[in-house]
Amino acid sequence: MQKVIHARVHDYYWQDDFSCAVTTLKILAELFYPELHPQVIAAASGLNAGRFGLQCGLVEGALLFIGSYGCRQNIGQEQIKQLCQEYCREFEARFGSVKK
Repeated sequence: MQKVIHARVHDYYWQDDFSCAVTTLKILAELFYPELHPQVIAAASGLNAGRFGLQCGLVEGALLFIGSYGCRQNIGQEQIKQLCQEYCREFEARFGSVKK
């Protein structure tokens, strides 16, 4: 799985110039379910406002994925919200901030 992730990061971020949010979302979708609606990718492209230093795209993409995947797995909105909050706490604990 690690090799797939490294290859995809190279392709999506460095070669295709996708944002971190789109790169993260596309990779997670590839690993966990076969279809991601193009409108979701289009919407995710607007996140991070062209790299203006807002929330980290690694956080944004993962949160979008958690919500989407959770919905596909029939997880309730309250539990999805809790999972997203936990992801943010873990991200901050490891990397220091959810900001860019």
